[in-house]
Amino acid sequence: MKIFGKALDKTIKIPPFLDNFVDRILPKRKKENEELVTIPSTNISDGEVAFELSVALPGLEKKDVQIEVVDDYLTINAVVEQSNEERNKQWLRQEFVHHSFYRAFGLPHNADPEKVEARMKNGLLHLKIGKKNIAPSQRVININ
Repeated sequence: MKIFGKALDKTIKIPPFLDNFVDRILPKRKKENEELVTIPSTNISDGEVAFELSVALPGLEKKDVQIEVVDDYLTINAVVEQSNEERNKQWLRQEFVHHSFYRAFGLPHNADPEKVEARMKNGLLHLKIGKKNIAPSQRVININ
């Protein structure tokens, strides 16, 4: 099991309640032998008309990033694979880089999943999630 991007020694026993808690906040979206998934740094603000998120994705381009709204969750993920090969008369050097991340955010009840805007510049992803116009409800309760 991996907690917050770090593999745990197999001899360490994790209590089931902690294992379930971690699985709920970090949903499993990777295959058995896939590379380590990192969690990008995120700033979140709650404005009057929208929620705003800024996600640090250095080295990535917008074509590498996938954003989805599924049920009441906003998910952001990417998998980037690069390889470099350099040949010389007496040697061959190959480098492979595999980088992936996955992040899921539970949307508040007043977030409007139809009003999500995204833009990316210089490795910084900006998301704006509009709010629903929910009128405050008030009613008088009669005492019987």
